[in-house]
Amino acid sequence: MISLLTGARKSNTLAMRWEDINFTAETWRIEETKNSDPQTIHLPKQAMEILTERKWKSESPWVFEGRGAKGHLADPKKAWGRILKDAGIDNLRIHDLRRTLGSYQAATGANGYIIGKSLGHRSQQSTAIYARLNLDPVRDSVNKATDVMLGYMQTEQKPETE
Repeated sequence: MISLLTGARKSNTLAMRWEDINFTAETWRIEETKNSDPQTIHLPKQAMEILTERKWKSESPWVFEGRGAKGHLADPKKAWGRILKDAGIDNLRIHDLRRTLGSYQAATGANGYIIGKSLGHRSQQSTAIYARLNLDPVRDSVNKATDVMLGYMQTEQKPETE
């Protein structure tokens, strides 16, 4: 759920540390990302509820404690397989959860800059795929422009009444 709600990369989510979460500002600061740029991620209320509940039960520096050498979960292949099986889903990768947030942002009208900032993209090219998912703002803009344009032209062409 944290991957879905934040759009964070799997490696960052698995290595999430309590010290990087600001419960007051509802943000998560990731110092080391794939593109080397630090990122601050907004934590929506649903993520904050999950994290708050986990924090009360945790004695680890890691949000997702693991038994391996790193101390946090490394790659939850078995658990992910069980989740998919229980949900009746055949083909879904953890990375698809990241894409889902971007897709829903596009579908609700967010622009490419906002989506890219949310997902920590360095270039707009990485975010461009999400812009194709929602044509409604484009459609609305074209319809409005053509209605005004043709409405204006029709009022200019109306025959004068005598």
